[in-house]
Amino acid sequence: MVHRLRIVGACALAAVAACSSELTAPDAAAPALALASATSDGGRTIVTESDVTRQPENTPPTDNWVLYTRPGTATGVFVSGPRHPPLGVGSFRMTTPLATDKVTLFNYDHIGTRLAAIDQIAYSTYRDPASTANPVQLPSINIEVDYNGAAPGGFTTLVFEPVYNPDQGPIQAGVWQEWDGDAGIWWSTRPINGVCAFTCYVSWDDIVAANPDAVILGGFGVNQGSGNGGLIAATDALTLGYSGETVIYDFEPFRSPSAKDDCKNGGWKDLRAADGSPFKNQGQCIKYVNETSRGR
Repeated sequence: MVHRLRIVGACALAAVAACSSELTAPDAAAPALALASATSDGGRTIVTESDVTRQPENTPPTDNWVLYTRPGTATGVFVSGPRHPPLGVGSFRMTTPLATDKVTLFNYDHIGTRLAAIDQIAYSTYRDPASTANPVQLPSINIEVDYNGAAPGGFTTLVFEPVYNPDQGPIQAGVWQEWDGDAGIWWSTRPINGVCAFTCYVSWDDIVAANPDAVILGGFGVNQGSGNGGLIAATDALTLGYSGETVIYDFEPFRSPSAKDDCKNGGWKDLRAADGSPFKNQGQCIKYVNETSRGR
């Protein structure tokens, strides 16, 4: 069974009157939410379309997972493939035909987490060979933070882009690539301690050292934004680790059963085999679990 924690929004939790995908910082840091969205398998958390609420850009989040799109032609879809994703059979694909398009997939389970406690940030990307965008463009990791912690003001969005991390390898098309955010270079949408807005590229460690009270204020996720006209790309294995725990978000087009109990009480109706085929009944679902378990 999928347990989902409905929220009024990160803003309501932080007692903020107005907030959006470009949040206004609260007077006090919001409490962290329990990791209740999606289905967890150890540190791996499967996320599908059923976990996501789709909303227009610049509206307060109403769920743990929100897919924001700017009015235009951008799309975000959970798909099978492409090729062989790092986890499972699928990924989250973003398409931005126009330079003004934008699509963002944000999770709100980590509000209140201190940046200093984070020891792992990572994701994998796939640039579709059919993309006509600049060859260095890929989806980014975005984290909405308050660098003041509980003090007034201090909101910004920290952004990790592979193009500014050439030491992690050249950007390629038609292959999955893994990127290490906590060992990488970031930029900020607003000036904060040690980082100017947009054009200063600073290591994660230096950002944390210059902003010891910084906390996650809003969304953590992936973004394909302005200036990426013609980009078709997928992401998977979005990872965040802190305080001895690590969650790896596995984007999938559907869920497959991993235990017999997943099939019971009508659960088989919402599950699929690895090839995407539905189950006819509970017995077929349990048989699938038994067969796949023997094959591990």
